[in-house]
Amino acid sequence: MSKDNNQDFEIRLLNAVRKTLISVAKDTMTKPGLRHPLSEGTQKMITDCLDIVTSRQISIEKESGSHTKMKPVYTDEQTVQSFSIDDLKKTLN
Repeated sequence: MSKDNNQDFEIRLLNAVRKTLISVAKDTMTKPGLRHPLSEGTQKMITDCLDIVTSRQISIEKESGSHTKMKPVYTDEQTVQSFSIDDLKKTLN
């Protein structure tokens, strides 16, 4: 496999892992005051994995010169909403 193919595979892998972890976090989110179905240790592992994945994605973007600090824009919405990893961490704790 060439370096470009390896990098494309890594990017696809990182995206899949990130999306899966975020989906798990969303699907297990509970209302305030209720016991979360995931243990604190598992929540911490999800947060740590998201940190690692995001760091690697940013590193790849910087290496390729495509890194920007822009937030996503949704053309079908009047207001743009995004969330940060820090906000997700607060939700998981």
